[in-house]
Amino acid sequence: MPKPRTPSTVLEARGAFDKDPGRRREDFAAGTFDPAPPKYFTVKQKAVWTEIVTALPASVLQATDRIAVELAARLVANFRAQPDSEVTSAQVAQIRTALAVLGMTPADRSRVSATKDAPSNPFLDMMGGSKKAH
Repeated sequence: MPKPRTPSTVLEARGAFDKDPGRRREDFAAGTFDPAPPKYFTVKQKAVWTEIVTALPASVLQATDRIAVELAARLVANFRAQPDSEVTSAQVAQIRTALAVLGMTPADRSRVSATKDAPSNPFLDMMGGSKKAH
């Protein structure tokens, strides 16, 4: 499996664009994620939706992730409503895949990049904000 692309913000922090600024690319930003569950969800599905949304950092979810969260919430709610004897391995595999897409398994969590606000450095700001050491 190929190595996932490193986010531009991480490359910027490493100074990867100092030598060749033409390598810089803009990461896809899909808009703000609406944390409100769909209106047509049942009470149990809304509870799972809220559980998933609150478990993930706000900077991870974007507007395009809404369907993935919906799918995961539906699968988990159905799973929890069934007796243990009726749960199939296919259902468990679907849930694991849906959670993995959102970075909610230990192995997949390392592949998800959450944006962090860079700490402000008053001295760098005063000196013009250059990251290069002279």
